[in-house]
Amino acid sequence: MNFFIVDDDEAIRSMISEIIEDYDLGNVVGQAEDGALIDIGMLNFKKVDILIIDLLMPIKDGIHTVKDFGKPLAFKIIMLSQVEDKKIIGEAYNLGIEYYITKPINRLEVIKVIEKVISNIKLEKSISDIQKTLSLLGLNKSRSSEEKPVFKNTILESAEFILTDLGMITESGSKDILDMLQYIIELDKNNSNEYEFPSLKNLFINISKKDWESLIKK
Repeated sequence: MNFFIVDDDEAIRSMISEIIEDYDLGNVVGQAEDGALIDIGMLNFKKVDILIIDLLMPIKDGIHTVKDFGKPLAFKIIMLSQVEDKKIIGEAYNLGIEYYITKPINRLEVIKVIEKVISNIKLEKSISDIQKTLSLLGLNKSRSSEEKPVFKNTILESAEFILTDLGMITESGSKDILDMLQYIIELDKNNSNEYEFPSLKNLFINISKKDWESLIKK
């Protein structure tokens, strides 16, 4: 993972860089002391995966910096702040910021937040790879009922292959991914017409609902 850190406090930047490097969380590909010194072009050029940015800075704060990026973003954002104003925090989340890290910096909190964001990135990449596989295999094309059992096996096998290739097949999250895929296959089977691929949020909601229903039946 490539990190870029923006904070007007050099000690904070050094501390976060040290944590990232010491715990093999990724590479720090750049730093800046103010939001006015970065733009979306620079971050994309450096192939940033995670931007860690301070909320309060002297020239251009974190909120305005992120607003100027526009959407969609190719990277995730973690915001640093001592501010506890719910309105400001709500505005930050609406801009697509993944998590907050509160100041003063706590090493364990930084590690846990970064690990969670990395996990989310890997999950989204896995879902994206599965979407591409489904598209190549023609999930949305009409098929006879005789073709569907074979097609279903092909899809699931392809998904397992992707997870194995990513080194994620033995991780707990792999079951969630395969459950999502199973849900997509059932959705396709029950709809003769083409449909829009469900969002990641809707996939999570439906899988959680099915797991809960299964638990109640037991």
